[in-house]
Amino acid sequence: MPRRGPARKSPLVALGSKNPAKTKGARVVFRSVFPRCSFAEVDTRAVARAQPIGIEQVYEGAFARARHALKEAGADLGVGVEAGIFSLPSGEHINLQIAAVVDREGRSGVGLSCGFMIPASFLKKMREEGAELDRYSHELTRAEKITEEEGIVYHLTKGRVSRLQMSEQCISMALVPWLNQETYLARA
Repeated sequence: MPRRGPARKSPLVALGSKNPAKTKGARVVFRSVFPRCSFAEVDTRAVARAQPIGIEQVYEGAFARARHALKEAGADLGVGVEAGIFSLPSGEHINLQIAAVVDREGRSGVGLSCGFMIPASFLKKMREEGAELDRYSHELTRAEKITEEEGIVYHLTKGRVSRLQMSEQCISMALVPWLNQETYLARA
């Protein structure tokens, strides 16, 4: 387990977001792995795109958030979660989240959430207007109000999956190297 000095008994985890779905998801997952960890929320809007499109932008955004949070908070671990849209070979577009976890020694893990299809008409609007998917939430879901923790996905899945759950999924997968340190984090 990463530690910062001999006095620290539990890791400080820097959360590269102030979004409730991402921060609550991270807290749930990290506490299940490091029960006594503490958290620092870091505003990372300056290092990430408003609406990443393409798997590369989503991936880069997650790592930019994680590294920035780690550095700004002087933490043991930094976590970044980025939601975005990428194309499938079939031409459909999927919205998903990617999480990156980094530590002070330069080690990292990455994980993905489940994803859901975005109608082509909405992707076209987003590109033409330069807007985020959330701008079209009412039109896409017909929901009166969409909370950060629910997200659009909650309404599209009729309550079966939430944005919070997507955050928990990708963060859990990004922590696989810390759950299996002898395999993933061993020095070469």
